[in-house]
Amino acid sequence: MSSLSKFGPGERGPVRRLAGVSPMCRMVLNKREKSMQHWLEDRTGSRKARTALALVAAAAMAALGAAVPAAAATTAHSGSAQAAAKKTAAYYAIGKRVCETPKKPGLAACNAEIRIRVQVGTRGARKFKIAAGATGAGTIGPNGGLTPGDLGTAYGLTTTGGSGQTVAIVDAYNDPNINADLQTFDSQYGLAACSTTNGCLQVVNQAGGTALPANDTSGWSVEETLDVQAVHSVCQGCKILLVEASSANDSDLATAENTAVALGANEVSNSFGEPEAYSSSAFQSAFNHPGVVITASTGDDGYYSFDQLAAINQPDIPASYNTVVAVGGTSLYLGQYGARQSETVWNDNGPQDYWESNLLFPLGAGGGGCSTMFTAQGWQTHLSVWGGTGCGSNRLDADVSAVADYLTGFDIYDSYNCGSPCSPAPGWLTIGGTSLSSPVIAATYALAGGAHGVPYPALTLYGHPGKAYDVTTGGNGWCDGEGAAQCGNPNTLGNGIVDCAYTPSGTIAPGDRACDALTGYDGPTGVGTPKGLTPFTQTGPSATISGPASVVHGASSTWTATATDPFPGGTVTSYTWNWGDGTTTTTTTGSAAHTYTTGGVTRTITLTVTDNYAQTGTATYTVTVS
Repeated sequence: MSSLSKFGPGERGPVRRLAGVSPMCRMVLNKREKSMQHWLEDRTGSRKARTALALVAAAAMAALGAAVPAAAATTAHSGSAQAAAKKTAAYYAIGKRVCETPKKPGLAACNAEIRIRVQVGTRGARKFKIAAGATGAGTIGPNGGLTPGDLGTAYGLTTTGGSGQTVAIVDAYNDPNINADLQTFDSQYGLAACSTTNGCLQVVNQAGGTALPANDTSGWSVEETLDVQAVHSVCQGCKILLVEASSANDSDLATAENTAVALGANEVSNSFGEPEAYSSSAFQSAFNHPGVVITASTGDDGYYSFDQLAAINQPDIPASYNTVVAVGGTSLYLGQYGARQSETVWNDNGPQDYWESNLLFPLGAGGGGCSTMFTAQGWQTHLSVWGGTGCGSNRLDADVSAVADYLTGFDIYDSYNCGSPCSPAPGWLTIGGTSLSSPVIAATYALAGGAHGVPYPALTLYGHPGKAYDVTTGGNGWCDGEGAAQCGNPNTLGNGIVDCAYTPSGTIAPGDRACDALTGYDGPTGVGTPKGLTPFTQTGPSATISGPASVVHGASSTWTATATDPFPGGTVTSYTWNWGDGTTTTTTTGSAAHTYTTGGVTRTITLTVTDNYAQTGTATYTVTVS
């Protein structure tokens, strides 16, 4: 396990500053044309874009951070707007981290990122598409981001459901305008009204009381606004419980988490994190509530927080706890009317860290990686592709994913200006980060009815293989989806483990599934992104009964069950036979004998099978007794 040994006591290290820039820049610039060509082939297929990019890349050293990022197309980010004249316009933006990364243990940071539109030529400017490519009426937010309708259409969700579900959100500090802003947001889109007055929204302190903490001055209010408005966009019938911790200290956030569950939340969304080395037993236990869906964002700095270039060498908590649903991030691209066209792993740093190395600051990527502390649940380790992750018996983030790229971000309304961290608030803002994907997934679980009694509802996702949108392009490490054949070993550059294509010892890894998108399950995106509610609906073992349909009373007869289990590693361990005559038999195998004592009747055998994950299924069989 990493001890963050490069830091002094109580320090997180130089979080937003590059270390060892020169060797990285040399490595990247020597390969820039090949690297960016492969990226564009994968993500755009555009020969013109590849040619234009090669020309621009040649001038990188002469115009770092200006001409290159301004002119280069990345993941097909180009502008469009409602008016026909704007549909071909080009737009540029930079990303701004809302919450400063803490520099000492025991403090968490929110994972929200603001898309700030800038002029072409601005250092770090990236080209993007308004509303991720949607151009139809109602598909473009006031600031050019995604709308509630876009989320529903892209992911096949009917967002008016959720009655009877309460989605809790845990954040730090108070946003005094959260209620009024949600009403403005609802009015803009014609959503079902949600306010503290009608009981849809409840805001409490970390102990469940009404005396709210101090007003935010550090950016968490933007996070709260995003969380509340994203949840209501996806699940309009849900009640929302916002629990505001007194601070971003672990002990306060843990108290708030426990309060959310104690007040009856069915789902709890958490859009914050810190390195797992800072975990404590009290903090970990706050995210262990069997039967409650607890989602946690994987972070915004990529595999092992690689783009901090500070040898973090571990994923973030609470996402790496094996009791939560870890939510990764994607870049989402839409058709004219909001239909999903494609998704890639969110990694704005580019292949071989091209953009970060040229611009000298990180641009963000979905977090994750093999845990150094926590074991994986059986439904992960029994995946047929698990060997390609290189995680062994350890937990891997993520379980599932959703849109997180601020360049394809979601529009929120925030009238509270907490100061510099919240700028350019007040007004409409476009927000991304895995702070967006976590509440989207929590609300999707709510639409599907919650945990359905499953102790750790991440299990449900693994019981529906092939039913989510499979994201197969990109990666959240340094190489951004390029394997060892294309990407030299970046783990030798003195910045820790920054990609999974190579082992810490420098050899080529047996598989790169921990940080690269591949067919089926992978670390950056888990099982994929929502494709309707099927991946979130209850499932479990099933059985069929065979045997005599007619028997004679007083004579023993035998029936046999054939059981199947949808979960990786799932095995039926118990068979309970209800014979329909007031008696039952429990066996550990799929065969049981019974003697009916009364004739001239029809009995229904009801079989309940239970698997090693404590999930059940039933089957029936009708028998005539003579």
